[in-house]
Amino acid sequence: MSSAIIDEETVVQNRDEQTQPLSRTLDVAISLFLVLAGGVFGAAGYLLAGFADVGRVTSWVASGRITSTEMSDPELIDAVYAFIWGSGVSLTLTGVMLVGAGIAFFGVQTRARRRFDATGIVSPSTTGNAILGAMVTIVASFVPFSPVIGGGVSGYLNRGSNDSAIRTGGLTGLFASLPVVTVFAVVTWSLLGSATGLTAFILAILAFSLIVSVAYMVGLSVLGAYLGTHPSVVNAVSTTE
Repeated sequence: MSSAIIDEETVVQNRDEQTQPLSRTLDVAISLFLVLAGGVFGAAGYLLAGFADVGRVTSWVASGRITSTEMSDPELIDAVYAFIWGSGVSLTLTGVMLVGAGIAFFGVQTRARRRFDATGIVSPSTTGNAILGAMVTIVASFVPFSPVIGGGVSGYLNRGSNDSAIRTGGLTGLFASLPVVTVFAVVTWSLLGSATGLTAFILAILAFSLIVSVAYMVGLSVLGAYLGTHPSVVNAVSTTE
């Protein structure tokens, strides 16, 4: 029997194992978690942005609580204020995105369940599974190579071909990268508006770091999705060990 036939049978078997969508209770729980987490992030960002005050930062610099050997006092005040304000705004935007992700997840899962009720055929939602995988990546961010875990969850739920694994894993990595991209964009924009500004060299370093971070998230998420789509790969590795 050729490897192509074996792979096809494995995919069919994997699809048959998933006889129904995620339960409605789980959909609601995940959606509520995302919405509540978004509310916490949004509230924290709002408070942090409100905490940013030029007078307060000026008093910190004047009292010596914040010092710099590279910047003058006015430049340091502008930079610290811009950083605090930008961090608050980025947290608020992250909260809004989490709320939107919760609403979107519930919507796509509800549509998938209605399709299942009407046809009896499970049609996994790539977007919904990618959102769930991104949430797992963010929650497990303290674990090394957490994007592999998030990608694995999305790939396992999606159950498809190699192309499907790449698509699902890529979306998972991109969704998980959105908070990082948001923080980078807002903080950089706020610093550009300060008196200190950013040199082209520093901006290039920051941009390169962002690209590496996104590539890391997407690449490991695709790997995890491939392993999740083809559990036989993990079983084979475990057997050889």
